[in-house]
Amino acid sequence: MTIIEKTGFYLSIFVIIALLALIIFSKNGFLDYRLLDLKNVEVQDQIDKVESENQRLEKEIISLKTDMNYIKHLAKHEYDMAEEDELIFKDKFTNRGN
Repeated sequence: MTIIEKTGFYLSIFVIIALLALIIFSKNGFLDYRLLDLKNVEVQDQIDKVESENQRLEKEIISLKTDMNYIKHLAKHEYDMAEEDELIFKDKFTNRGN
């Protein structure tokens, strides 16, 4: 191999390495792509959680509008209400608020 061929060979190797470094480390390069991909996964997880919470709340709203048994259950267990013919016994040592 002549000196010109060696120089061309090493120069082409250097150019290839420089281009690979630019692809990997530059702005909007591969590393930035990976970070954005991880953020995308996190945001998609948050979206899925919020959507499931919305579905749960929609079901609860529909139940509150239409299901009298659910309303009675909620009044009885969440708000300590009773029907006309029921008695509620509470333990005076139980601290429900804390």
